[in-house]
Amino acid sequence: MEDNRIIILYNERNETAITETKDKYGKLVRKISYEILRNDEDTKECENSTYLSTWNAIPPAFPKSLCAFICKIARNTAIDLLRKLSRHKAENIYNELEEVIGDDSDPQDILEASELTSFIDKYLSTIKSRNRQMFLMRYYCNMSMQTIGDCFNLNENAVRAQLLRTREGLRAYLKNNGIEV
Repeated sequence: MEDNRIIILYNERNETAITETKDKYGKLVRKISYEILRNDEDTKECENSTYLSTWNAIPPAFPKSLCAFICKIARNTAIDLLRKLSRHKAENIYNELEEVIGDDSDPQDILEASELTSFIDKYLSTIKSRNRQMFLMRYYCNMSMQTIGDCFNLNENAVRAQLLRTREGLRAYLKNNGIEV
């Protein structure tokens, strides 16, 4: 079923929307959730929560890309569940990340991160939708090249090449705007 039709079902409060969403995006939701949670039981809980959150979000939201919308909800739900469970592994990952990006206590660091994020958002708005989705799936949802390729009917090498071109474009965009990364 087409995404627009599924969104209309959500707007009509038709429970078939959840079934259609699960049929079309269930494997992807499970993959995103499992990549973060690494536990089958938690992944099932996250999947169910993702569908409930989607049901509660549409309406009023009318996403341009249902796939991206569902991926974002699944990712955020999985991260929230991971935090809630307070797993030792997650604590170690966050501690490692804090060593790299800091603890946001320095206002200058916060300002620089915010500006960089703004430039990245602006760049992503200038590229093709498919390339933007691939970039977000890889670097926001932490999806594997294989999983992204499956979503777009591409092999891993094609995904890798496209992401490389997108990163190079981002690097040039940042450089042209006076940001050296």
